[in-house]
Amino acid sequence: MNWYLNSTKNLANSFIFILPLLVIYEIGIALHGANIKNTADVVIERFFGLLGKNGSLIFNLLVIILLFISLFYIEKNTIFNPLTIITVFILMFIESIAYAIVIGVGISSLVYKILFPYALAIIGIEKSMYIILSAGAGVYEEILFRFILISFLCIIFITLLKMNKYIGKTVSVIIGSLIFAILHYIGNFSDSFTYTNFTFRLLSGIILSVIFIMRGLGVAVYTHAIYDLITVIKPFKI
Repeated sequence: MNWYLNSTKNLANSFIFILPLLVIYEIGIALHGANIKNTADVVIERFFGLLGKNGSLIFNLLVIILLFISLFYIEKNTIFNPLTIITVFILMFIESIAYAIVIGVGISSLVYKILFPYALAIIGIEKSMYIILSAGAGVYEEILFRFILISFLCIIFITLLKMNKYIGKTVSVIIGSLIFAILHYIGNFSDSFTYTNFTFRLLSGIILSVIFIMRGLGVAVYTHAIYDLITVIKPFKI
């Protein structure tokens, strides 16, 4: 069990694990057009847009470089056993499904049935496009809001401000989740604000942040993507 837990939290393994979702999203956007994007993609495009028209391409290249570095790291620092790696990835996928169900059933029931029983979020995107967006949200939103943002906040509060490790992580999770929720209402592709969907995004952001810290980037990415796929047939979404 310790071997599995360490393997799943390994960043190199996580980047290899999320590669299929990255490919699905980029191919899907290329085929369907880029009129609809996930929140992180819009934020990334604007931020890296400061570097020019190909700003988002620069970010994509950085992700690809990290993937190649991950492959090199795994080859040099581990005994390459395809069966072992496939087994780890299958278990990570199953674990992600379990967490997605917790968010889909537990958090959604709390928000939509207990706190706001008369509110429903309506999905107005065709299913094929939403599947593509689910893959992209899993990859880009977790890289941006968990891997980059949460890690950055932890460095500020724990390393620079010398906070207690657990307090620093808690503050980072709360602030990061607030930013995650708020940014869904900013920009051309924003949602209409309601207390219902804001509360749900805040709580789901907290859960995904905890998953990232405790279980690693790969599991957080697939949890997010799988949950978003569930919303194709459910009246709620992240």
